[in-house]
Amino acid sequence: MRHASRFALRLASSAAVLAFAAPAFAQEGPQAAPPEDDGNVVVITGVGPARSSDEMIASTTVLSEDALVERLSGGLGDTLAGLPGISTTAFGPGASRPIIRGLGAGRVQVLTNGIGVVDASAASPDHAVTGDPLGAERIEILRGPASLAYGGGATGGVVNVIDGLIVETKPDVNFSGSLYGGLTSADEGKQAAGRVTGMWGDFVGVLNGSWAESRDVDIPGFALSRDARERAILDGVDPATFANGTLPNSAVETQSISAGLSWVGDNVFLGGAVRRLDDRYGTVAEPTVFIAMEQTRYDLRGGIRFDDGVLTSIVASGAKVGYAHTEFEGPGEPGTRFTNDGWEARIEAQHAAFAGIEGSFGLQSSSRDFAAIGDESTISPTQTDQTGVFIYETLDRGNWGVEGGLRYDQVDVDNIVGGKRSFAPWNASFGGHLHVGDHVFLGASVAATERAPTDLELFVNGPHLATGQFIVGDASLQMEAGVNHELTVRWEDDAFNVSGSLYRFDFDRFVYLQDTGLVEPGDEEDLPIFDYVQAGATFTGFEVQADTKLGNVWGVDWKADASAGFVRAKLKAGGNLPLIPPLTVHAGLAGEMNGVTGRIGVQYAAEQDDVASFETRTGSYTTVDARLGFDIAGGVHLILEGRNLTDEEVRLHTSPLKDIAPMAGRNFRVAVQADF
Repeated sequence: MRHASRFALRLASSAAVLAFAAPAFAQEGPQAAPPEDDGNVVVITGVGPARSSDEMIASTTVLSEDALVERLSGGLGDTLAGLPGISTTAFGPGASRPIIRGLGAGRVQVLTNGIGVVDASAASPDHAVTGDPLGAERIEILRGPASLAYGGGATGGVVNVIDGLIVETKPDVNFSGSLYGGLTSADEGKQAAGRVTGMWGDFVGVLNGSWAESRDVDIPGFALSRDARERAILDGVDPATFANGTLPNSAVETQSISAGLSWVGDNVFLGGAVRRLDDRYGTVAEPTVFIAMEQTRYDLRGGIRFDDGVLTSIVASGAKVGYAHTEFEGPGEPGTRFTNDGWEARIEAQHAAFAGIEGSFGLQSSSRDFAAIGDESTISPTQTDQTGVFIYETLDRGNWGVEGGLRYDQVDVDNIVGGKRSFAPWNASFGGHLHVGDHVFLGASVAATERAPTDLELFVNGPHLATGQFIVGDASLQMEAGVNHELTVRWEDDAFNVSGSLYRFDFDRFVYLQDTGLVEPGDEEDLPIFDYVQAGATFTGFEVQADTKLGNVWGVDWKADASAGFVRAKLKAGGNLPLIPPLTVHAGLAGEMNGVTGRIGVQYAAEQDDVASFETRTGSYTTVDARLGFDIAGGVHLILEGRNLTDEEVRLHTSPLKDIAPMAGRNFRVAVQADF
């Protein structure tokens, strides 16, 4: 009862702040990249009535297939990095997971078609995420109130990779397809992907495949940073052994094949899909260790729309996933094997408007069995079961509107050695928006969040050589709680658009890794001991982006764009949280003439010197990218691109490997995309 009272008081006090701001309104979402959606794209991931991205209170980004092809850069995190507020774990070319507003791992939900990816990427940064941008039809990134319909694990946001295997509406033509092929210079990389869609009466089938292969990546100079080289020399390491010009053990090979079949009626659809992913990549952190990963996923999804009645639609989806990866210590020498088998299901019903109020409610349930067996078995077998119910309602009066939601979960984490912990997190959100005239959109939101600790945070205990840590969990951890505030302002017209968000996450009992100052002796090396602990923490930041049409000069239609993002994360008792991105600024100039497009972009990242006690500062960098696109035939598009043209040394503070693995140097790409 006291727990529920504290939660209600937290939400009520935050709502009061929002209510105070509302009268003021009433008085009157690492390469430089342009805005990725047209401001009028319906957001599939959102809950409640269908809305376009420019009507969402918080920043929402929708990446089309064409935009993904232009941004394509290894894994999911690296492909999305550079969008406002988004960075990457960048654990070498083989593993990258998105970080949103400084939050990652268990605070960013990565989904495939609205259902969790069920992999091991949230457990450690050296584990690749199974969401495949090369095979995606689109990717949606959702922040703000609507994201909490996916639970406390979406505090930072939701990244939904939509592969289009299960079709919900009949396509316009009976047969269509697309092909992609690309070559990159820095890693001698080769990529290929293809999709075909066929319709026979009421049945629609989709076949999709992708393949990518690359060698060790070229880097500008030494793999070790200057500080790391100086420390190594003091430890007696011969400087002649330092890797230079190439990042050792950074080769990657991945392939995916998937198929879906759907029956589509006038107001109903039902479909199933199967997907197989195989991935093999070097961990970079250890010169002879590579990971062989495999995942098989089965999806089922169906829905019905009603022309009248209390309900307007019901959609149900589910997935059963088998995941495993083995960390090989050398050729033919299997080491630790991680498995994560599970299922997840979700049903959501949308109801008709009642007194102007529209919304949806639903049920979500999942079960996962996670285990690690071998020398680096940091956690014994653990089963996590979660069941949640949610409701989300909106009231839209044209020039203004309000929305809010509530979700309750029951989470059980049962470890074979440490025992069982149960949690009952509540998540609630409330927001409002106001249109001022024809161009101004104002939004404000508040959310009270609770998140159950993950299996790793509770029960991990063992060495993790990839990050150079001996990690110890705490089975007595309490639920992480917080209050999040966000203000959004947008100006939109045909010639000029600008949007900005100001946010603050205020956490109680924030879970993070703390350096104990102690060392665990090891056979190969001694490892510093890191404990999972809890403390109050705040994340304060902003995002801003703008674009404008510059008119026609020399027969070219010119556009300019710019964006910036910043977050400051610190402990309430003093000190900084680790792995937080610095201020990052992008600017670009684009032109189009007679089917030829071009763009040059600049990205600047400031020095990060607000570091945790065990971190070192990370220097600033500036990179320059350029891209040309040619419509060479009907449906055929050629891309010529250069990234990091000045061969700048780029080290990302968000990467645990930043002192031993810089990002790629100068890299050229030639690619062909064909639609038929």
